[in-house]
Amino acid sequence: MKRMFRILVDMILLVFIWVSISMASNGRDIFINKCGSCHQENGDVKAFAPSKYASTQWRRFFHRDKHKRKKDISDLFTETEIKNVSEYLIRHAADSDQPEAVGLK
Repeated sequence: MKRMFRILVDMILLVFIWVSISMASNGRDIFINKCGSCHQENGDVKAFAPSKYASTQWRRFFHRDKHKRKKDISDLFTETEIKNVSEYLIRHAADSDQPEAVGLK
């Protein structure tokens, strides 16, 4: 009985890890493809990386919905996509354990 319970707990843990990794990579893909489609300069995608800001700055940006000041993207992104992008940016911010310099380019 204990062994069955342990197997069940391990399976749940693996699913949780898989979903977390999937969301992070999905956030990166959305960031590069969808965000990159608008963040252009003279037809080229501007270099823009998660490590441009600290995690608190990214949290504040999304919490206050600051993107609306320049362009309302609510009709272009689902709530899940915005959540995945924000998690990706926060996870790879300048002050994170894994800052990512590769961004839109």
